[in-house]
Amino acid sequence: MNSSKPETYNRSDIELALIKEFPHLSKSQISLAIDSILESIVDAVALDNKVEIRGFGTFSKKYIRPRKFINP
Repeated sequence: MNSSKPETYNRSDIELALIKEFPHLSKSQISLAIDSILESIVDAVALDNKVEIRGFGTFSKKYIRPRKFINP
């Protein structure tokens, strides 16, 4: 069995990819664009909307019930 981990991206990886794709934009412009996109996603999910980005992923709110603990 091959238990390879799926590739993950963090903010700096996305910034580097966008800098390579759009060399005429400054790093601050790219950072501002990423901020506005992430803020839009967070706001939509906070309002119980489902956000789907084709080829990237789906974001939605998931309810997790509280755990019951017993004090020994």
